[in-house]
Amino acid sequence: MSLKQSVVELAASKGFSNTVIGALEPLSSELVHYKDWLDRGYSAGMDYMKRNPEQRTSPQLLYPGSRSAIIVSVSYYTEKPESPGAFYGNVARYAVGLDYHAVIRRKLRELRDLLSEKLSLNIVGKPFTDSVALYEQGFSNRHGLGFAGKNTLIIGPKLSGSYNFVAELFVDVEIEADEKYNGTCGQCFRCGAACPTDAIVEPGSVNANLCISYLTIENKEGIPIELREKLGSWVFGCDICQEVCPYNSRPPETPWSEFRPESGVGHYLYLPDLLDISTDEEFRKRFETTPLRRPKRRGLLRNALVVLGNELFKVSNGEQTKTVADDVVLNVVRRLKRFADAEQDPMLVEHAQWAISRYVD
Repeated sequence: MSLKQSVVELAASKGFSNTVIGALEPLSSELVHYKDWLDRGYSAGMDYMKRNPEQRTSPQLLYPGSRSAIIVSVSYYTEKPESPGAFYGNVARYAVGLDYHAVIRRKLRELRDLLSEKLSLNIVGKPFTDSVALYEQGFSNRHGLGFAGKNTLIIGPKLSGSYNFVAELFVDVEIEADEKYNGTCGQCFRCGAACPTDAIVEPGSVNANLCISYLTIENKEGIPIELREKLGSWVFGCDICQEVCPYNSRPPETPWSEFRPESGVGHYLYLPDLLDISTDEEFRKRFETTPLRRPKRRGLLRNALVVLGNELFKVSNGEQTKTVADDVVLNVVRRLKRFADAEQDPMLVEHAQWAISRYVD
């Protein structure tokens, strides 16, 4: 068995869905695409993505002494139950369990140690996820972990779909690199047609200024009024472009318990209860082990207020699929008013007032 085959099999034994080997040469053609995306202003408020694009497309600079990168994916998919009813917000599937950064880094360190043991090699390696300056989409696309779909997500082979985390283990061992995987979306553009905000401006290009995932996670400002209704019930992230993708018709369930809903916040949050989180410390205690800590208290409550406004509008117009008792609705409105009266952040107060205005008795 070759070294590469051994790496792939041992990675699979740890639960990684797909494994390929990456060479460390600069991502030259990928740099052109990345710069074009930046030049169009599509990175929105993510200033960190604008800093030194050449470094992001130079994997050889990421970990001195490395000679290859083991690029892996692992499914985070879990089946989403029916919504409990009004005033619940949807959480994107990747975030229903524990924070993937710590989990995947630990699993990759375990893989590194397993490779050293089974292959009788003293492997020095370092794990990375999307929190470092590496153009992961371009890197994994170049070496066949999958192909970049029209929604820009990596779509794995053999209907493994796009509900996958991507990560890398940079190692000081020379391993034969894999070639590009020739997958295609064909004429399909369901992702673009289904996006409520038209964020997929053309195949392979997403304008983050319009993307619900950006607006609810990375965005540090308020949600633009013209986009609030389009958030629907998404309180953290969005899965719409994945839910309509034919390649996700039979997605494999996550092999790791850490990514299951019972390990974290689950698929839905009851939004009125979020209004009771009055301090950053309370917020950290509740969400510190989950991806929902990313937007902090200010960002998550902003999202909750928008979704509550959307829910109140649906109730007012009889659009709720389940009957909602009048006293439940009035209690939500009262809680919103109390929040607006007590909150010190002008942005959150404005969002709360907007939410209240959406209810017509």
